Amino acid sequence: MTAQEVNFSNFYESTLASLMASSATNGTLTAAPTSNGTSNISVPYYLVVDPDEQSKREVILVTAASGTSMTTIERDKENRHGGSPPDHQADTVVRMAVVKEMFEDLHDRVDAAGDVTGSSTTTFTNKTFNADGTGNSITNIENADIKSGAAIDAAKIHNGSVSNTEFGYLDGVSSAIQTQLDNITAGTSTLTVPITVKVADDGSGSQNVFYFLNGSDSGAGTRSTNFVFKVGFKYKFDTSDSSLSGHNFKFSTKKDGENASGSEFTTNVTTAGTPGSAGASTTIEITPETLGIAGATSVLYYYCSNHSGMGGNGKISLDAGSAFKLNGAKQFFALNG
Repeated sequence: MTAQEVNFSNFYESTLASLMASSATNGTLTAAPTSNGTSNISVPYYLVVDPDEQSKREVILVTAASGTSMTTIERDKENRHGGSPPDHQADTVVRMAVVKEMFEDLHDRVDAAGDVTGSSTTTFTNKTFNADGTGNSITNIENADIKSGAAIDAAKIHNGSVSNTEFGYLDGVSSAIQTQLDNITAGTSTLTVPITVKVADDGSGSQNVFYFLNGSDSGAGTRSTNFVFKVGFKYKFDTSDSSLSGHNFKFSTKKDGENASGSEFTTNVTTAGTPGSAGASTTIEITPETLGIAGATSVLYYYCSNHSGMGGNGKISLDAGSAFKLNGAKQFFALNG
């Protein structure tokens, strides 16, 4: 036999519509076998021709059919007639019965699949494995066992807190991320945050202060702003507004800088042009070097060395915590204030 799955129709019985000669490999039925009385069953299936006549009884296998026409049949499947089956006349009874060939096919299918053991290499197709039940588990799955196009959702990795988008940020990383963060030095950052600076009275009528706008905002801005600057970024203060004429924009580790016996902080700070004129700016790049020189407080103050009090109570906090640690990546690009 062969490892095939055959179909069956309960209680099916019909007759031959015409002669089935000994050498014939096709034939015609009066009625086709059905699954529910109306729908023809699919091939392959076994039939017994002339089942009640022992000398002429023959088991055939129908492998192709269309309606009542058996277009391809295999004769004498149990070899009862030694390969020379008899002629069967029109109106000969044809019955679908349980025959041993069905069981031989089934055994062949089981044998072909093989026993499923710890060392077997059986291939399962379109099967579902339930590992959620008590005592069930799937173990020893290796990288080579996972299909390259499986596209496993990032939410199923670790504790599920990392999204597919966040996981995708790792694309292109060529070496240890922590090491790269620790080794950020001046001139390496390509991330620039623009901040516009203006000068105006603080409302007292006697004190000018710095006002800040985010990027291209055109409003009055905010004063005494508290910033949080992150490692890996450049922060560019646009000082081209005409209100800055006669002023400068500097940093110090002491509030009000040189006006309060402090000194200017210049590490990784670059200036361009003259404040109050087109193209003027002051840029600070935050690196581990910047943090080290700023000292343990990691705080800078902005001020004007020509006029005291212009920084108000504002300050810049240099974030060395989440900026350096990968597990703080969700704060890595934050700018507060």
